[in-house]
Amino acid sequence: MLTVQQAVFTVESLISKVQQQKQLIAHQQQVIEQLSKENKQLRKENEQLKYRVQELEARTKKNSSNSHLPPSSDRFEKKRSSREPSGKKPGGQEGHEGTTLRQVEHPHHRVVHRVHKCQGCGASLREVKPFKVDVRQVFDLPPVSIEVTQHEREVKSCPHCQCMQQAEFPSHVTNHVQYGPRLTALVVYLYNMQMIPYQRLRDMIEELYQHPISTGTLVNMGKRGREALEPNMDIIEEALLQSDILHVDETSLRIDGKQACVHVACTSAYTYLAPHASRGKKATDEIGILPQYKGTMMHDAFGTYPRYTEATHALCHAHHLRDLKGFIEQGHPWAKRMTTFLLSAKQVVEQHGGSLPEEEAKRWERVYDRILAKAQYQLEGMTPLPRKALSFVRRLQKRKEEALSFLRKNPRSL
Repeated sequence: MLTVQQAVFTVESLISKVQQQKQLIAHQQQVIEQLSKENKQLRKENEQLKYRVQELEARTKKNSSNSHLPPSSDRFEKKRSSREPSGKKPGGQEGHEGTTLRQVEHPHHRVVHRVHKCQGCGASLREVKPFKVDVRQVFDLPPVSIEVTQHEREVKSCPHCQCMQQAEFPSHVTNHVQYGPRLTALVVYLYNMQMIPYQRLRDMIEELYQHPISTGTLVNMGKRGREALEPNMDIIEEALLQSDILHVDETSLRIDGKQACVHVACTSAYTYLAPHASRGKKATDEIGILPQYKGTMMHDAFGTYPRYTEATHALCHAHHLRDLKGFIEQGHPWAKRMTTFLLSAKQVVEQHGGSLPEEEAKRWERVYDRILAKAQYQLEGMTPLPRKALSFVRRLQKRKEEALSFLRKNPRSL
């Protein structure tokens, strides 16, 4: 039997142990809470890092096919085709007319290969008429070289009144020695349309025509070509202003080592390019076409263009399809659905001759709304928030009328 003193000691000992356990539990609880907070923070940071890695990977995979980057920035690597497999065999398809090279009725030259003697008995066949002529034609370039044409102007004195008379040189013959309009036109074309630099043009002319020429001469040819074409700029500008649909865009480039921008306004028939130090409205105002335009302006939603309120506006889905390709590569399923929607809608509009009946257009609008609503719901639930993708979706929602204008207008706008 325990004495009273022993019992009291035992109770006090138990109470002390209970207090120690409570303190231990409280401490462990604090440790657990701290670890829980740290775990939560680490999980959050992990999600942020994963998103950052994904973002950086997406940035390194950007090219002209899945973003607004110019083709000149593309790396030297194999590109993935944006076309879906058609199931057709490579090459020309059955029933396709093709573009086979065919013989012409009136060739420039004829070369007759005659039979002079019999290979069997050695008899002469020079006077024997052929009973058959096989014909083969070769399409090729003629020998090319620089030709020098000497223009001689007569100067005469009238025997009756002694007035001096002289003939006129052609209008393009202005110097004692000069290059002609054909070579000048070739240089202007190769430099401006085929983007061949002047130094390579110099080498090309020397190698092809065996004629040395300086880069300074080529530069002067370019200037003369520009001056000769200057009157056409007004014609092109007027044609653009009268067009129903005007495609506009801008891209960066360097001029004399400085960052600049080239602005484009075009239709299927005419293209107007204008370099400017600025990218924004100052540039387009000074170029002068957009402030006067009153048709439908097709663009990529760059902030400058909607400020021209005299025109109606439509969004360019060629730009959208590139953006959507980038989002698909990042793993966004809604982007695939929107891509299918745009391509299918374009095809249906073309089948209807350029515009849909109103009820049919509204049905497509409802599909458009559902795709974007689901996309917004998915994106807003992601952590961290994919801001670029969400901004893209919200822009399509906000500018629905401009994005779907092609349902009621000619699908050339896509």
